[in-house]
Amino acid sequence: MKNSRKFTITLYSSAVALLLLTVAPAFGAGSYLQLAKNGKKPNFTKIIVKKNAPHDSYYHFTIAQMLRKSGDISGAIVHYKEAIEIDPASPVLYAELAHLYLRRGDTELALNLLEKSRDVGPSYTPTRLFLGEIYTLLKQDKKATKEFEEAITLAPDNPKPYLLLAALYSKTHDYDSATATLERMMETLPDSVMGYYYLGRVEIERGRLDMAEKYYKKAIERSPNFLSAHIELALAYERNSMVEKAIKSYEAALRISPNDIAVRKQLSRIFITQGKLDKAIEQFQRLKKQQSTKLAASTRIGLIYFEQKNYAKAIAEFKEILKDSPGAEKVRYYLATVYEENNDFENAVLEFQKITPSKDTFVDAKIHVAFIFERQKRHDEAAEAILEAIELKNGNAELYRLLASIYRGAGKTSDAVKTIETALELEPQNEDLLFMMGVLYDENGDWKNSIAKMKMVIEMNPNHTNALNYIGYTLAERSVDLDEAEQYIKRALVIKPDSGHIIDSLGWVYFKKGDLKQAISTLQRAVELLPEDGVIAEHLGDAYLKAEHKKKAIKTYERARELSPDNEDLKIKLERIKKDIKASK
Repeated sequence: MKNSRKFTITLYSSAVALLLLTVAPAFGAGSYLQLAKNGKKPNFTKIIVKKNAPHDSYYHFTIAQMLRKSGDISGAIVHYKEAIEIDPASPVLYAELAHLYLRRGDTELALNLLEKSRDVGPSYTPTRLFLGEIYTLLKQDKKATKEFEEAITLAPDNPKPYLLLAALYSKTHDYDSATATLERMMETLPDSVMGYYYLGRVEIERGRLDMAEKYYKKAIERSPNFLSAHIELALAYERNSMVEKAIKSYEAALRISPNDIAVRKQLSRIFITQGKLDKAIEQFQRLKKQQSTKLAASTRIGLIYFEQKNYAKAIAEFKEILKDSPGAEKVRYYLATVYEENNDFENAVLEFQKITPSKDTFVDAKIHVAFIFERQKRHDEAAEAILEAIELKNGNAELYRLLASIYRGAGKTSDAVKTIETALELEPQNEDLLFMMGVLYDENGDWKNSIAKMKMVIEMNPNHTNALNYIGYTLAERSVDLDEAEQYIKRALVIKPDSGHIIDSLGWVYFKKGDLKQAISTLQRAVELLPEDGVIAEHLGDAYLKAEHKKKAIKTYERARELSPDNEDLKIKLERIKKDIKASK
């Protein structure tokens, strides 16, 4: 009877925890499982461990498993250790405890436990695999290789050690060994879909698309719904610019998994790069049906309509988004931009003005508003819009440059100069700001200070063609230092030999020097390059007139007049030359 009683107690200790899981629901809302569901960790130790509880290892193992599932890692560790004390020859217990320490981030202790597990149970395959993975993580590749090879020897029909070993070889670019390992696997497991799949991945890493394609197709033949194989094959085709094949593979993947967001996005991206925007819209319409991608998909559809210049559909799409998500300010920005592009400036300004200062698009919105007002000659309102942006970002020199341009357009040169001075305090080495300051000085009649600023620009950037040309042309206009003017312009031409404006400046220097033959040939070249520029045409007319080619001068002036109908000087020149011709008859 004594032995029988001992057996009964031992059996109870092994099964009590499992029974608890079975009967717990009967305890109602106060049951231990319910506590766990409510986020409270039940104290299984208090529940089960009595003062005289039997001490067999399976009892502690079971308790540890339950605690682990409930999230009580510390408690689980205590019971795994108790189990090991009772049964120190169990490789399973060391391996389970190693898992918990690894979850805690204690890799060294986990490794020690796994090595102990291997020592007490050298034929326990899971430990060999786990050790191999840890050694791989620690970049101890030789040790990892040894463990995986041992696992293959112990369980030749298990594909996992082959795959892990092949992955290790691939990581170190030993592709021959990776392929050989997978081929060994295929000899043992000739119908392994994963074997063909990973052979394909190795070939991709080797850059051998033809072999990769062969293996992926074999994997797909054996498992037509193998999603990863279809996707990997599509990516391989795409990387090798085999776009049509990539599309077919992505479409095959979507037939298997129609709701695969990543695949559908990739396919839509290909259609966009190919310019097949209607097909891209079809994909985004499918993505739009899924709540997680609805906003992004709808936005892309609107942007595609915008790119197609289908403004009505773009506006409708963006307005639909804003109806459901009024706080989507980037979408509001896009809507306003579409209105602006469609010349519906009233609605564009209305939408831009709704964007609040807390949003990233606020400053850009104010810049757009300013440009719209500038087009409408509403200079004060344009300046106010930029000032609102500056209030938010007063360290942005570009905003001051834009404000200066608005003042310049409004004829407020003094305000423009002051604004650029403020910008230069922020960025004293900004060559664009210095260039603009030089232009403003020139327009304000201070051409000497203008040239001084342009020379500062050239000191910063010797290849600044605009500054080089500006100095040359400014000197030529005033007929001073013409040799120096010629040098500056020729320096600019070395950098931009086909610039019509720079060639025009050189022709004007020749004209001022009295070298009319050179002036005419140079200005003719400038007109060829910029046939729609009225100023250049007028310069050529001036050269013809001075060279006494009056008929050519009249013809050229008339063309210049067509290009610059508001140029009163041209009207006077034409009247004078025609009068002279008439008087000479």
